[in-house]
Amino acid sequence: MHNMGFEHGENTGSALLLVLVVGVALLLYHASTSTWLPPFEKQLANFHPAFAQGLAVFHDFRLGKFYKPWKSGPPVVLVTSKKHIAEFSEVTCLSQQAVYADMFGFKHTMENLEHDRLDHKVVRNRFNNRLLEVKGPAHLEALYPNFVSRFEDSWNKAMKNGRAVKGGGISIPATNMCRNLSTRMISLIFFGERLTSDETFVGELMQYSRDMVNCMIAFQITPEFLSPIIHRIITRGGRAMKSLTRQFTDIMGTGRTSWNETKSIKECTILHNMTTLSESSSYWTGPAMNAQNMLGIWFAASHQPWMNLNFILLEVCARPDWQEALRREIEDNGPLDDYRKLDGLQLLDSFMKETVRLHPLDTLGIRRKAVLPYNFTDGTIKVPQGATVCVPAYDMLHDPSRYPNPQKFDGARFIPKNQTNDQVRFTKVAHDFPMWGYGSLACPGRFHAALVIKVVLSQLLMRYDMSLESEKAGRKWSWETFAMPYESTRIVLRERSQVS
Repeated sequence: MHNMGFEHGENTGSALLLVLVVGVALLLYHASTSTWLPPFEKQLANFHPAFAQGLAVFHDFRLGKFYKPWKSGPPVVLVTSKKHIAEFSEVTCLSQQAVYADMFGFKHTMENLEHDRLDHKVVRNRFNNRLLEVKGPAHLEALYPNFVSRFEDSWNKAMKNGRAVKGGGISIPATNMCRNLSTRMISLIFFGERLTSDETFVGELMQYSRDMVNCMIAFQITPEFLSPIIHRIITRGGRAMKSLTRQFTDIMGTGRTSWNETKSIKECTILHNMTTLSESSSYWTGPAMNAQNMLGIWFAASHQPWMNLNFILLEVCARPDWQEALRREIEDNGPLDDYRKLDGLQLLDSFMKETVRLHPLDTLGIRRKAVLPYNFTDGTIKVPQGATVCVPAYDMLHDPSRYPNPQKFDGARFIPKNQTNDQVRFTKVAHDFPMWGYGSLACPGRFHAALVIKVVLSQLLMRYDMSLESEKAGRKWSWETFAMPYESTRIVLRERSQVS
């Protein structure tokens, strides 16, 4: 893997400026914890607004709130009715990309992606839906044997991070394991066997995703004018992004014919199909534009699955009764030697869905930013330009009128009484289960994410009895509205006496 550290003398000025910013921040923090400061806060605020902003940020850190923007953000408009959700999810001037451009700094992290052009929203959405949602399931079915083989190889690597425990078994850090397994498996669907057998390439894929998240966190607590410097320092000058962009551009351009991959695998990869589908479109102007789109799709596909896998796996470990029930379902359905058998496990689907219901990754969902003012058609809600429209996902998922006894975990909650009801599906899009978004902008890669989680869970369930190393270990912490896993949480795996 490329050396991801600074070269001698690189970014010296930027590093010094960052040290200065951090130094001032630490001074403010220590000041905010001192007993002598409160009487003088008003005087400091009057001296310069920056003092008040800095103190507010670090008071929030002190109180465990973790996040406070440097300036007041635009208003957030919350909607909960199915009618309103269906309406705002399809309105062109309410942009999904603009929300995440603000959050993740696409100007810096995604090669200056143009997120605010209204014509881009429709074209990109249709293209990505056709690429992932229409063609995706058939490609997943074709690649399923390769996918299981990739798990075997990836699992052997993951086991090297384990340590023996008393009484037999092995202890493994759950977060690192889930991140690595998920990335190595889903990268197969994107880029094929040959590319993703290159450890340098896989390392850059992982690094880019980490860079995006780290920048998102840093951008929220630093003034906007420092964003280019912060990005350059965190990402080592955007090394992973630039390297991946070069490789994507080459393979989707002049290097397409020389891409050394088995034909049956290549034709099922997202990389190949993105190139093929874009040939008939006047919108896609070449491999560079495709490479930019690939960066965005890769981040979305690589980040959410491992996070959900982590929280679902921890729930499995904490609930031995449900663990055994899930294992029985797998055994009753015979060897999971094809995609449809695995995809048809209703209890596994329901357990995954119930975990996400209780512990959503984001307390808000279906976010859209108003790039123009918008009034809902019934006249009840007016959205000013710059505002964010979204649903209160956590509140909806814990609403007793939608989910009886919502604080209780029920792994079979979504199993339908009527077998024709498909609400059990983890990938089902619904207004009152906003994990996947809604309408035409619902996550087109949800089938890919579900397959990653199901393969890992089913394979581990059949091989091991699983538990938390410590029942008291924290599972998550909060950053703004987001749930983040602890890197330190470990699980214990003990081989079953009989593995089916």
